[in-house]
Amino acid sequence: MKTILISSAVVLSMASLAVSAEEMSSSFSWGNVTFQPRAYVGYADYNLKGGSGTFTEGNSPPQSGKPKLDFFDHDKISFSGLIWGIGGTAASGRFFGDIYYQATPNETAYSGTQSQITEGGFTVNRSLGDVEAKHDDWALSLGYLITDQWSVFAGYKAGKTDWDQSMLYYVEAPNLRFNVTLDGEFTQDGPFLGTSYSFPIGPGTLTLKAAYAYLDGIFKRNVNAVISGSPEGASFVTSNYKLDGNSNAYSLGISWTQALADNLGFSIGANYHSYDFNLSGSSTGTVVGVPGLSPQTIQKVSLTEELFTITASLVYHF
Repeated sequence: MKTILISSAVVLSMASLAVSAEEMSSSFSWGNVTFQPRAYVGYADYNLKGGSGTFTEGNSPPQSGKPKLDFFDHDKISFSGLIWGIGGTAASGRFFGDIYYQATPNETAYSGTQSQITEGGFTVNRSLGDVEAKHDDWALSLGYLITDQWSVFAGYKAGKTDWDQSMLYYVEAPNLRFNVTLDGEFTQDGPFLGTSYSFPIGPGTLTLKAAYAYLDGIFKRNVNAVISGSPEGASFVTSNYKLDGNSNAYSLGISWTQALADNLGFSIGANYHSYDFNLSGSSTGTVVGVPGLSPQTIQKVSLTEELFTITASLVYHF
């Protein structure tokens, strides 16, 4: 994902910078450059939702539809759970730079199902596996403290979401078996601009931040099937989607930063990121031993990505 209102790390650093020069001097430094590493954990709620677009296959009339993200025909990938991250901030005078990486472990977006149906006199056993998904992103930013409380920053951010699912069809009488796998991926990257303002309150600092990003996004969905037990032997089927486009993206956040000891500080914060992409592209399909299937042209599909996080960070001053 790619826009960051200001990474939790930058929030911590800027709060430290704004508090006093003496506090910065206790950090690990080379000359007048200081460095503060950090680590954080928290909760993430993630949603990727496809909207309506125009699908045209061969010379057929265009049809309105939504991209299917899994074998359940969902148009949405949604999961929540743990998020963790590491990063560091370097500062010299009123200039600062920050880098961070954060990720979620594999989470179950949808649980699998099993069913048995009768079609055309054949008994069909269908097993749909879990939809497993994960997300990670990173950012690099440079900023300047205009005043002790107000800062501006700019940088580059990139993110990726992966999900996968398996499916097994077994037709008992002819002893046909269809082993199918689906791999989905959504990536994005681009520049961002942001600002933050801090309010010293008692022992800590309350920081508000906002940012805008212009992101490029690519959506891919690959389906591969192996059919075994047919008289002709095993055959292979593939179906691939690739869509790309861009988005205006926004982020909002709030955090509280406070010193725990001379060399240790903490920050807690909540951040909301929203990206709304317009994508276009095509899909292709092939069956081994069969002439190529008609490709689809896909236009103006909307894809909305949202990420909400609550994190707690620790920053150590060497």
